[in-house]
Amino acid sequence: MTFYRGRAIQLWVLAILLLWPHRAPALELGLSSDTIVRQLERDDRDGRSRSLLPAYEFLRFDYGNLRTPGLSLHAYGWGRVNLQDNYANNTTAGELLYAYLEYLDPNRDWQLRLGRQYVFEGVTRESLDGIYVKTDIVPSVTLSAYAGFPVNLNDKGGMSGDSMVGARIVHSLPGRYDVGLSYKRTANNGSVDEQLLGTDVSLLLPWNVSVFGHSTLNLLTAEWGEHSYEVRIPISSFEIRPFFQKYRYADFLSPKPGSANPFRVLSRFGDRVMVVGSEAFWYPAENIEFGGRYKHYEYDSRYGKADMYTALATVRRKIFSEVGAEFGRVEGDIPENRYFLGRAYVYWDIAPFFVTGDVMYVDYDEDIYRKGSAFFASAGVGGRFLEKALNVKLALDYSNDPYFNKDYRGILSASYSFAK
Repeated sequence: MTFYRGRAIQLWVLAILLLWPHRAPALELGLSSDTIVRQLERDDRDGRSRSLLPAYEFLRFDYGNLRTPGLSLHAYGWGRVNLQDNYANNTTAGELLYAYLEYLDPNRDWQLRLGRQYVFEGVTRESLDGIYVKTDIVPSVTLSAYAGFPVNLNDKGGMSGDSMVGARIVHSLPGRYDVGLSYKRTANNGSVDEQLLGTDVSLLLPWNVSVFGHSTLNLLTAEWGEHSYEVRIPISSFEIRPFFQKYRYADFLSPKPGSANPFRVLSRFGDRVMVVGSEAFWYPAENIEFGGRYKHYEYDSRYGKADMYTALATVRRKIFSEVGAEFGRVEGDIPENRYFLGRAYVYWDIAPFFVTGDVMYVDYDEDIYRKGSAFFASAGVGGRFLEKALNVKLALDYSNDPYFNKDYRGILSASYSFAK
């Protein structure tokens, strides 16, 4: 289990909270629990049968002024025990995902968080043990900053020399634009792992045309790691969304062992990827949607080029019920990127119960590991009870593809939410 990893900062949070309640009126309590039991049966490429029966518990706790400014405590963690396992010997695992004390000024002019928390600020999408503050310098300028220890480096040679600091400043004109500039620096054992500078923009142009985008500059290599931009153009009952994305893996993904990104290995290949295309949607009625999507991929070295063409349709009933279908074609330079794709799905609400279904079929132009197709199907049924505080769902998944033969997965989940 990796709940506290020897850190004292969560204990500070609890101590402060225990001293505070007599000053903070109308304290509230929120508790939610998600329990998931999965059953996996898989035949691997060697013909061996593999089985796994893990049970997961996700628990979230909120205490304080949850709906109004003031002081509050938020915590969320998970644990797992394998009731049956012939994959590996690791039978238990768990982690405290966040546990922080938050104070929001009554005038909402500034915000403070202390503890383990997620930070999504410009170039930063990380978990850290530390402090975060956000304030309005003037009505049109907002500044946020954070400092602490990156959680993903806890097991990489200890805490000595580990740190993460960053900031973001945003200038905005409500209803017109938001323009941000952000910075992030991560050190592991005294060595700088990452140093990034990013820009992001959100514009509302005449005729309700919107522009969204961001870019990331790697200051260690002096190269751009990422550009991603999208335009949304509404025309009567239509909307067109052209987009452009470009990544240089060596500068976008840190190759250092302390990096939290699971795809950091891609940085070692020195590949560059460009994705350009557009989506188009037609809304002939409030509950009906038709769409089309085109994407062109270009890889410098590993995968060559590929084009994806997709058509989709969705019909909705009331708020929650939805039926959809999708059909597409991928045409690429390598066999794995030449195939037809078909998918259909449903989510039907028959309160207090609901049913779900999802089917997908892929037909490859050439055999992949001696298989010319891939199939996936999922079916589920569930219900909401105790005035919708308790949600229970039972689902069964099946897949058969070039990489795994006969993969079965069963999921029983129960979610409970309490507030007082």
